[in-house]
Amino acid sequence: VKATATDPAGNISPPATQIVDAIAPAAPEIDPINGTDPITGTAEPGSTVTVTFPDGTTATVVAGTDGSWTVPNPGLNDGDEVKA
Repeated sequence: VKATATDPAGNISPPATQIVDAIAPAAPEIDPINGTDPITGTAEPGSTVTVTFPDGTTATVVAGTDGSWTVPNPGLNDGDEVKA
């Protein structure tokens, strides 16, 4: 994005430039779920991941600098499915 300002006398400022990240991140990856471990996966580093459990509740976390994320397991069983 480039922007300029014009004053009442018609003087125009040099353009200011702002870079905007307009590309959506790829969908997060979810590691296989078991009944005892936290739910883990990977996503774009720094992105917000919302995990939706089978009962409709959610947990939100920010992916780390390496893209990894973890949320507590609310008592899911082996093979239960979640969305992220």
